[in-house]
Amino acid sequence: MSRQPLFRITVFLLIVVLFALTGCNPAVENGTPGAGEKSDDIRLNLEPAEPVQLKLEEYNGDFFTMKVPANWTLETTGEYENFGFRLHDPASPAKQIFFYGNMKPFLKSEEAKGAWRSYLAGGGYAEAQLYADAPVLFPATTEQFFTIFDEFTALASRYGIAHNFPLFVNLEIVEQAPRCSPIASASLDDSILRGLFIHDQIPCEGLFAASVFDLMTSYMGTVDAGYYGVYVVTGISAPADEFYLLEETLAESLASFQFDEDYIRQGVARKEWETRAALEVGKTLSEAADSYNQAWHERQRVNDALSQKRSDATLGYDRLYDAETKKIYRAELGFYDEYEINREKFANPNLHLVPDDNYALYEKAITGYIYK
Repeated sequence: MSRQPLFRITVFLLIVVLFALTGCNPAVENGTPGAGEKSDDIRLNLEPAEPVQLKLEEYNGDFFTMKVPANWTLETTGEYENFGFRLHDPASPAKQIFFYGNMKPFLKSEEAKGAWRSYLAGGGYAEAQLYADAPVLFPATTEQFFTIFDEFTALASRYGIAHNFPLFVNLEIVEQAPRCSPIASASLDDSILRGLFIHDQIPCEGLFAASVFDLMTSYMGTVDAGYYGVYVVTGISAPADEFYLLEETLAESLASFQFDEDYIRQGVARKEWETRAALEVGKTLSEAADSYNQAWHERQRVNDALSQKRSDATLGYDRLYDAETKKIYRAELGFYDEYEINREKFANPNLHLVPDDNYALYEKAITGYIYK
């Protein structure tokens, strides 16, 4: 009698046992019902999410260096004390890092704006038009500065500065903390803000900072027609559902910015950039990661839920979690209502809405998107 058939049966049984021991289930891999599932179980229409991550690489801008996210676009403006840059992802411009050495002028009141306009109407020097056009910064705070940020960038464009400044549509400041930079003691306000805003209809989140200074007091009658300046303006942002995963890397990139020492000496020699300011700008940015990260880690966690829920609702999703695997999903609006009614009919009956107060779940990356 031949032993070949018996040998084949033994090998077949061995393969079956190996599949059972390793948990490999070809049926599940192919999208068909697996062990414990009925053939008529409803399977999720699931699309995996792209990983949220950034890779930093060294960048040399001739007179400055920094670590920048790969494939991002860097745009600069001005020089020396007026130098600034915006670094962003061209595929998702809300992912951005920016720095501006100073922005000015800002008037102290509407009465001051009226005084400058009256001065021009009475034959004042033409350059005074800049002050008549300047936005009013009242109160003189970091928060108010970012609230009217778009007004200043419009002024800059009107006066010939061609630069793609950040845009903050429907900006809402939800938290504030002191920045405590080297120039804070001489400023009227030096704060870090956590803000929510819209970019291209996408809910976004960011951390922003700036120092407000009273640069000149000059009375026209009883009105102080002097102006404020805002120094060391910095920010990092991303779509709201990605910012909490990218914050540390964005802050690391900003903090890596460093002027070349020869460039600093040239600025000082021109007497247009004081030695103290030159040195402290670099120091402030080198400390940016620590200050931003501290503000982020000390944030009010309830705003995590606020930000994420607003983002989900605007983009048309509910946020779900798997009670067994703890994975996080975005589900197309309307899916969960039908799922909840027919939970027992689904191959995966373990999905639930993320509770508003479960902040740890809001910090987890999105695994995939579920569609109806």
